[in-house]
Amino acid sequence: MNLFKRYFILFFIVLLVGCRHQEEPFNGNKEVRQMTLIYAVNNNNLSYDLKVNEDQMLKAMENVDPEEYKLLLYKYTSDGYGLYEVCNVNGRLQFVLLKSYEKSIPAVSADRISNVINDALGAYPGVPSNLFFWGHGLGWINPYKYSSTVIGKNASSESVEHLPEVYAFGGEYVEEDNVRNTVYIDLDQLADAIPDGKFDMIWFDCCYMSCIEVAYQLRNKCNTYVAYPTEIMGEGLPYNLVFPHIIGYNVDRMEAAKALYGYYTGKYSPDPVTVAVMDMESIDGVAEAAKRIIASGNILPSIAGMQNYSRMKGVGYYDFGQYMRKYADVNGKSSDADVEQLNLALKKFVIYSDASELDFRGYPIDKSNFSGLSVHNFANVNSAMDDYYRKLDWYKYVWQKSGVAE
Repeated sequence: MNLFKRYFILFFIVLLVGCRHQEEPFNGNKEVRQMTLIYAVNNNNLSYDLKVNEDQMLKAMENVDPEEYKLLLYKYTSDGYGLYEVCNVNGRLQFVLLKSYEKSIPAVSADRISNVINDALGAYPGVPSNLFFWGHGLGWINPYKYSSTVIGKNASSESVEHLPEVYAFGGEYVEEDNVRNTVYIDLDQLADAIPDGKFDMIWFDCCYMSCIEVAYQLRNKCNTYVAYPTEIMGEGLPYNLVFPHIIGYNVDRMEAAKALYGYYTGKYSPDPVTVAVMDMESIDGVAEAAKRIIASGNILPSIAGMQNYSRMKGVGYYDFGQYMRKYADVNGKSSDADVEQLNLALKKFVIYSDASELDFRGYPIDKSNFSGLSVHNFANVNSAMDDYYRKLDWYKYVWQKSGVAE
């Protein structure tokens, strides 16, 4: 073999290991310190926003070594669904295909979510991991043919006249019999698709996912939970500003949330924004305090004047702290100690929250009644919405165990 051939073979080998388009992770010789997975449902009206967010992510990754801090992105392209990894290709960071997935199975399938999460965790086992959900959000809600006309700014909630009879997370376009439907996954199925105890943090970059029902359903899935009680603008997180506090040596999730808040409120014409950071180890104290208050009676508080984060007709996302205090007041059997127990539990659970001066309707947000969480005004009636609510862990622990509901 002549010298030229030897150099050519050596160059080819180096090129192959520098980065790859094959379906297996590349570790190099460096220890992987962290893995972050973005699970994006982008086959919808948010597809352009993901492209903008991808550029922001790549910009943020310039500050760390992508061989030590892995960033994986599941998304839809014209070629189908794939799991991508940020990799340095000839000195330029880009998303490189790690694994392809069957195109006939939608991203909002519980099996698909579970498989992608397991693939990401399996690629880098035992590594501290974060999980971001990207797409549309509806909280716990099971809309049942209710009107949901949305007004005002371009937020990432559904803006059609009627939402589909589905709920929680997703908002994916799915073609069936030449008809395009918008499909979500329900909350209990989503929770089942996420393994317990594998993630340091779960962050929903979606509307309405900071509600007590969602947080409690996911209580065993992560140490820190971050979400928004209101909608979020279509562009979502400014990842170039947020990721430096999430990916790297100096992890500070409260600073990450503050970066989001500052981005929207710091504009020349501020946009509405809310965010909450929750310590999931403290959620049981909130549930226990809420159960004591619910046990005081079955009279529902009036929602008149109550802070409502929803723009959807027929469905309210009421401030959790304010709702529980009003529930205690109207039933009269709860002591001041019960309310104080709730307030203290909330302070331990919601370690950071903030809200802009105005909400997405242009109404003022009362900071004295902003807990960072919403809650459903459960009427305990025979309706499709309440029937689904009875499936949730929050209902089973707080309402059922209090003796107020069966």
